[in-house]
Amino acid sequence: MPRYSIFFFFFFSQLIITSPYTLVGRVSHTASYMDNKIYFLGGMTKKYSGTNDFFYLDVSIPFNLDSTLPIVDLSIDARQIYSHSNGISTICGPNKDTIFLIFRISEEGFSYYNFIINDQEWIPSTLETNVRWSSAVCNKNGSYIYVYGRYDVNKHMMAIIDTTSWGSVSSGLNITYLAPAILLPDGRIAYIGKTQDGLIIIYGGVNNIGPVPDQISVLDTKVDPFTWSIPNIDYAPSSAPFSGHTATLVGNYMIIAFGYYRTATTKSTVLSDQIHMIDVREKNNYKWVKNFTPLAYPTKSPGAAHAAIIGGTTGGIATVIIIISVSYLLYRKKRTIIYAPQAKHAINC
Repeated sequence: MPRYSIFFFFFFSQLIITSPYTLVGRVSHTASYMDNKIYFLGGMTKKYSGTNDFFYLDVSIPFNLDSTLPIVDLSIDARQIYSHSNGISTICGPNKDTIFLIFRISEEGFSYYNFIINDQEWIPSTLETNVRWSSAVCNKNGSYIYVYGRYDVNKHMMAIIDTTSWGSVSSGLNITYLAPAILLPDGRIAYIGKTQDGLIIIYGGVNNIGPVPDQISVLDTKVDPFTWSIPNIDYAPSSAPFSGHTATLVGNYMIIAFGYYRTATTKSTVLSDQIHMIDVREKNNYKWVKNFTPLAYPTKSPGAAHAAIIGGTTGGIATVIIIISVSYLLYRKKRTIIYAPQAKHAINC
């Protein structure tokens, strides 16, 4: 009986840690990074113009893109959200533990939700507007979200949203260029790319002809004036996207998810169902890689740590109960064969 207990402890631990979630090709989704998890939501697939798919990639542990990824499906928690694409999201709130999501549901209006990560609950808001928001960024203390967009091609505006009430604090700032927004270390907002250590790294993009010639560019915000550079990088995988993707900086890696790519033979545009990575630890020499190694000392917010303790305790108790029950059945029946379901390998570089 003890040998069965050891086997089932390992078996059920693996099922809890790694989900056999099969990714599908998508574009125009959102990605929000918090406490060693990248939360992906929505997007357009080949079959649907919008989805409410909701899952996260666990970046607290090492993984390889050619193996089963540590992805957890949370779609059951997002069933009440409208299917959508081209939404915007950001992690914000006083404890930086809430995903704020905005997306269009019709030509006349938008839908607004916030997801409290520790409570695993989506809460709809009552904020109303007919502005087509294109980007969002949270301020340092989590009290406000800066969002901006347009009424039409000639009228642009920015609004500041109070995260405690979803109320619009101010608006009316005209802008002339729409792109993803990030918060610089000094508190200023830059309307491009993502940032790490004062560098804004921009991957992909298109012009009126097609994919831009320089697949990656870097803007150094630590100098005045800001300085552009193009780092050395090896040739991109044929399945690497050029638009419609998300790019999230985690430690030494830029994790690029889904998007459009062009086939090597026909040059036709295809939806990617894959995740790619660029190692950016060397300032002027970037590399496409398949192995991810997290930083030695990842930081966690107090709220997330509390949730991890609760989740770990609950998971541990559930695992013990399952092991005892199955071991007892084995002891009674003497012989039972169990085959673990194989996670379909749908992620490659």
